[in-house]
Amino acid sequence: MMSLKKLFSEALPDWKGVPELPEISIAGLECDSRKIQKDFLFFAIPGAKLDGGAFINEALSKGAVAVIAAKPVNGPPGVPVLVVPEPREALARMAAVFYGRPSKQMRVIGVTGTNGKTTVSFLLEHLLISQNQNTGVFGTVSTRFAGQEIPAQETTPGPLKIQPLLFQMAEAHVRYAVMEVSSHALDQHRVDGIDFEIAIFTNLTRDHLDYHKSFENYFAAKSRLFTTLSPEKFAIINADDEWGQKLVSRTPGKVRTYGIDTDCEFRASDIEWHVDSTRFQFMIGKKKIEVESPLVGCHNVYNALAALSAVSVLGLDLKKAVADLKHFRGVPGRLERVACEQGFLVFVDYAHTPDGLQNVLKALKPYAKKKLITVFGCGGERDKVKRPEMGRIAAEYSDKVIITSDNPRSEDPNVIAAEIKTGVPVDFKHCVVMTDRRKAIRQALLTARTGDIVLLAGKGHETTQVTHEGAFPFSDRKEAEKVLSGH
Repeated sequence: MMSLKKLFSEALPDWKGVPELPEISIAGLECDSRKIQKDFLFFAIPGAKLDGGAFINEALSKGAVAVIAAKPVNGPPGVPVLVVPEPREALARMAAVFYGRPSKQMRVIGVTGTNGKTTVSFLLEHLLISQNQNTGVFGTVSTRFAGQEIPAQETTPGPLKIQPLLFQMAEAHVRYAVMEVSSHALDQHRVDGIDFEIAIFTNLTRDHLDYHKSFENYFAAKSRLFTTLSPEKFAIINADDEWGQKLVSRTPGKVRTYGIDTDCEFRASDIEWHVDSTRFQFMIGKKKIEVESPLVGCHNVYNALAALSAVSVLGLDLKKAVADLKHFRGVPGRLERVACEQGFLVFVDYAHTPDGLQNVLKALKPYAKKKLITVFGCGGERDKVKRPEMGRIAAEYSDKVIITSDNPRSEDPNVIAAEIKTGVPVDFKHCVVMTDRRKAIRQALLTARTGDIVLLAGKGHETTQVTHEGAFPFSDRKEAEKVLSGH
């Protein structure tokens, strides 16, 4: 239990109504009226489809003793309805206070950017655990700490999930928490109230413009992780990215940059590419450390640089981290190799943006002794403008393209596929549409020959496919394994 006055005074100290607040004890916080219990504080969140203000009476009937809203609402006598400019921000900050500000009991590393968040997070988890550091992770694949693994429903949970989990991590003596931070989470204030030790920026390319509407809005959302850093904290920024360069001057934090092509604090040079590994010189000023990474592709050099830069900033053993990197087992659904004894290579990757698909295809293309066969689609109810662009990229780098269904959601997968195909040049003769993803994967694998590479792109680690009928079990890796084993 915590008093309403204490919640406000600590979470929103500038709110002018704090002295007049009644002495009410709060047993819990909730923004879903269906989950309200006795003595809870209800947050009436204005949403894109539903306004929480419409559910105030339901919340009160279930035991809510106070309400926070964005605008004045007539409530029952004796029940305070407190108006704040941004209820989402109030919820996040009050959740942090209610759970004892658990992020201050550990060092939290936030990773944001269009691509690379998951790989950087997995790399950091591996490097930290290898140095015997008790580590927790919030990410697209799962939340992991103290031997627990909780499948993720979203990249960055809301504050009513994230703060209790941080509290549990603190109770389990987690020393480092690595968190993938999405642009949606930043825009919706989900991570307000979290004390970030380090913020990492990977890159910014086309994605989520159905939500943000413009690159400038998208960048502004990403920037919030850096503009809210304390001056004694660190911002680790990809200096080769044009948006990263803009970010450098926007953060009050201590800036450290990494890259390949620009003059920066942490740089990769003398890169050697192989089908199953990458070698490069890790430059820290004039100091050089030879790095061997089991990850392939230029994009994964950037990911390794981001992780190693964070290790250095944290003051941990950098030479040990470089040695430990060799033993990294990879990331589920990120250029994940599927065992194949038929003489060709099969990879599963989450690439679902133009930049992501291009990075993966560029990484694989040099190692296709014969054909590079790409199977991919685009998600429904998402940025439609990227569809033809991804069709163009697939045709540019592939010898054969099978356009299929991804997660069509409520959209017609045939319409999505047709929109993708408009970007495929008319003179590219090796493109077919097969919207049944299971059949598309089977077709690609049964027609592959010795020396080919087959890429199954878009869904990566996902274990379901979402259509207008709902979600049903589907795994690219498992489907590939079935075909390769003769089933």
